[in-house]
Amino acid sequence: MNIELQCCGVFILIAMLVMFHREKKLDLTNRKLFQRAVYACFACLIFDIFSIVLITLSTNKGFNPFITSIVCKLYIMLLVLQGFFGYLYVSTNLLPIDKTLAKVVKYSFHGIFGIGEILMLVLPISFTAEGRVVYSYGPSTIVAYALSAVYIGSTIILTLQYKKHMSGRRFIAMFLWQAIWLLAAIIQFIFPELLLVGFASAFGMVILYIQLENPSENIDGSTGLFTSNALSAYVHDKYKFGKSFSMFTAKIHYLTNVVDYNMEQTTVLRTAHALVNLGPEPAFRIDDDTFCVVYDDKDRMFEMAAEIKRQKDSVKTIPAKGTYLLIPDSMIVNGPDEFFHFLHTYLESEREILIADGEMVEKLREQSNVKGMIDEALREDRVEVFYQPIYNTREACFTAAEALVRIRDKDGSIIPPGKFVTIAEENGQIIPLGKRIFEKVCQFMAKGEAQKNGLKHIEINISAAQFDFENPAKFVLEFMEQYNIDPTQINLEITETAEGENQDMMVRNMEKLIANGVTFSLDDFGTGRSNIDYFVNMPVKIIKFDYTFTRGFFANEKIKPVLSGMVDIIHDMNLKVVVEGIETKNQLEVMEAMGVDFIQGYYFSKPIPESDFLDYLKKNNNNLEE
Repeated sequence: MNIELQCCGVFILIAMLVMFHREKKLDLTNRKLFQRAVYACFACLIFDIFSIVLITLSTNKGFNPFITSIVCKLYIMLLVLQGFFGYLYVSTNLLPIDKTLAKVVKYSFHGIFGIGEILMLVLPISFTAEGRVVYSYGPSTIVAYALSAVYIGSTIILTLQYKKHMSGRRFIAMFLWQAIWLLAAIIQFIFPELLLVGFASAFGMVILYIQLENPSENIDGSTGLFTSNALSAYVHDKYKFGKSFSMFTAKIHYLTNVVDYNMEQTTVLRTAHALVNLGPEPAFRIDDDTFCVVYDDKDRMFEMAAEIKRQKDSVKTIPAKGTYLLIPDSMIVNGPDEFFHFLHTYLESEREILIADGEMVEKLREQSNVKGMIDEALREDRVEVFYQPIYNTREACFTAAEALVRIRDKDGSIIPPGKFVTIAEENGQIIPLGKRIFEKVCQFMAKGEAQKNGLKHIEINISAAQFDFENPAKFVLEFMEQYNIDPTQINLEITETAEGENQDMMVRNMEKLIANGVTFSLDDFGTGRSNIDYFVNMPVKIIKFDYTFTRGFFANEKIKPVLSGMVDIIHDMNLKVVVEGIETKNQLEVMEAMGVDFIQGYYFSKPIPESDFLDYLKKNNNNLEE
């Protein structure tokens, strides 16, 4: 009998199912649909073999033709069921479930399947066997062929239509699976003795298993936990089908700078073992030192998180601590993209335990909106420079100014830096912002108008992140050369909060720029690390007192000798002093009497646009007596 290929297909599927069920798997909708398709394929192969045997017996041995007809109908009904499950496997993954058209298509295909199965059951079927040519025919089989063609064709069309929405690997696997099945059906139709359809469908399932549904690909080799890719698939699946979940995340922080391989492996394996022993819920290794467990019930999540913390606190042999992020309800965020943005943002928190809530989500959304606003402003050139004049007490005129970043909103209003600078520093946008501001200052200085009216230099804020480590201070030198700027006209303000490696890198960059004529000032002195040894070792020419320190001077008698003494010390080091935040004539006179070199504040002017600043210089540097 002509059942060799079908038997091969059965053995292939049995081997694949054994491997599939032995591996640890995630409860994904797509995987459930794949499993249904495999079972339908297996059942279809069994009934294919059974129908061939009975057709041969009925034709040659007089076996009951009614029973053979029933088996033949069950075979073609399973064949259509297999095609239907194949279509569901593809369409459920690709079609949006919340769109009206997608819902219409879904219910239409379900209806077609149900009507087709009834027709195949009630319509007559015939069969024949001539040597190795064994097949069934008649109205029932015509319906089966038509429906199979519909499902195979629809699956291929859907795969091609949504090609851009899937990876190349998934597209090739899906397309090959259906193309092999369709090709086998065409060949079998032309050459009835070649019963290829059953084997081809089994072979297609193997392709899907190897390329897409192999559970071992989602397992971390060293811990046995699920990988970050598996977590991504799991979270996307949950959100797509509206299933809420809770998550407990733990991050390991080593308390020593020397972490050898054995210590790291021991810590990781002990953590993985503890998470697995918590229960049947899926545990993931997100990266080298971050793990999470997903729960359907938030109360159980809190209970298990407390247990893990208790176990960790009892470990005294490993110099490490844990920080924990708990997300009681996944629905506080809008989808997988926002979920992972939230996760990666708050995993960096230094708090030991952080419980996600709506306020944290809103803060993150606001940050995202600000980030988008900055990107848009950079693209549309709505980043502007405002200048705040700096008074030179020795020369009794305005010889400097501080360049301050502003963003002009689409409605023409100005967005103050307090709303975006901190966020820009956190997400790296301070780098393009800083470059844009520096270039605009160079463009302004290149015009020469400010210099004609007494301006000697511009102070520009700069952060350690703005230095290019591979080519230190590259953009500063490039823009000064491009706009032919005298380096002595540029003074870069750095904050006193850079530490460790960042400080070392900053000093290296500073020394290179100083060699090219640029000067530096230490900004915001008095707000952070105010110890003298910090600026003693920094190659700066100016020390700038923060406005909060200045305000304290006039509000607290104890601060007055401190500031006065610091001014003397700074002068003894041949450095200059700038004081910010001066708002009254009395404050100005006190600072002048103290010997402060430069004064900046609202008493003179708030930060103003370029054109207003030029007018200010023209008026005040030529008419100081007024």
